[in-house]
Amino acid sequence: MKYFLLFHLFVPIGYYLFRLWRSTLRIEYHNREQLDQAYGSGQGIIFAFWHGDLFGAACAGIRENKKRPIYILTSKSRDGELLTRFLQKNGLGTVRGSSSKGALGGFLNLHDKLKTGENTALTLDGPRGPRYDAKPGAIMLAKTSGALIIPGAIRYSLRVKLKSWDRCEIPLPFSRCLVRIGSPVAVARNADRNEMEMIRKSLEKNLQEMKGTRA
Repeated sequence: MKYFLLFHLFVPIGYYLFRLWRSTLRIEYHNREQLDQAYGSGQGIIFAFWHGDLFGAACAGIRENKKRPIYILTSKSRDGELLTRFLQKNGLGTVRGSSSKGALGGFLNLHDKLKTGENTALTLDGPRGPRYDAKPGAIMLAKTSGALIIPGAIRYSLRVKLKSWDRCEIPLPFSRCLVRIGSPVAVARNADRNEMEMIRKSLEKNLQEMKGTRA
């Protein structure tokens, strides 16, 4: 009964409330030209951001999805099915899998999407943290697919910060959302473990600086 109500009430009602809230936000970009150049390359794009920016990234992603489809990895659980339906209702594509179940299948499906020039979005420190600690998944995905990693961090003029592990920030209605775009990151197909670790650390540092978590 719980999931029946969630599927048939929460998803449609949540969609309209989310759409109304999203329509009040003023989304602006810093270094937008970096993203436009990546689009022009014809390569797949991996949008990389911190888990705490999830809400703002979703709003920006729905707009970008109109240019080229963005596919999101969701789990195979019932909660993952709920999220999948919500994302699809907002026009985003989904691929099922997670770090604990169906990981390889999910990775391969994202790889195939990126190879054909479509996009995905990943939280570098998700789904469980530690906060601002970049995991290697995006680096491996970029290496095997030839996709570009586009780092992004979001700052809000009006927001609330949750007490969750990621200190998730939710922009308030009519907030200005500044999406800071970093330089595209390419990973060579023959990159070895040391080179990939250097790229991971550099990406982590850059995103921390873009978010304002480093001096």
